[in-house]
Amino acid sequence: MKKDGPGLLHNRAAAIFHAGEDAVRGLQESLGHRFADLSLLACALTHPSFPSRANNQRLEFLGDAVLQLCVSELLYGGGNDKEGRLTFKRQRLVCEEALADVARGIGLGPCLLMEDSFRAQGGDAQDSVLADAMEAVLAAVYLDGELLSAREAVRKLWGDRISSAEPNLDPKGALQAWAAGKGLPEPEYRLTGEEGPPHARTFSITLCLDGREISRGQGKSKKLAQQDAARAALKTLEEEQREG
Repeated sequence: MKKDGPGLLHNRAAAIFHAGEDAVRGLQESLGHRFADLSLLACALTHPSFPSRANNQRLEFLGDAVLQLCVSELLYGGGNDKEGRLTFKRQRLVCEEALADVARGIGLGPCLLMEDSFRAQGGDAQDSVLADAMEAVLAAVYLDGELLSAREAVRKLWGDRISSAEPNLDPKGALQAWAAGKGLPEPEYRLTGEEGPPHARTFSITLCLDGREISRGQGKSKKLAQQDAARAALKTLEEEQREG
């Protein structure tokens, strides 16, 4: 069977080619959604490294918004937390680490269509790859079954996490709260470097606050590099406060 036709990967055969029909069926059961249009799922499973003119990057963009809305709804209806606590809980629930963990829980990695060499180097186990694919899959559910289906998928996959979510701040959240308390603008994260092969990129971030460079950070994804920079910034600001 050919991996790709004259350009379009979006068909049932393409999804089954790599993962197998049982895996695709199992994925749909995990989502609690049976696709009417399997081409949407095939697109969501297609990593940019795969030799195709279509991949899951556009769906990832949409899925981010779908997840934010569904998680926000579930948090809002689950108690009487104030806005700040709700915001920090949501941040925890939609971060890259949480998305990747959910993706692993439903066996998403082995279902992804990607370049063989990228998979051999562990590409299908990377947090960033899994998180992006999870967002893309949620977008596919939304497009195939509208908001009700997406909401139910998020409820099924995130339900326990939502009920036990804690509003503890990660470094980015803590820095943002500190800046707000001082009447300063939000921290600015500038991408200043990328190194390494596609399957093992290292990103460099420079963090500026109120026009001043405060710190720099690195990580295997942009989000992790931002967290590293925020962690360093908090340490620097704490030292400055202690000395001043």
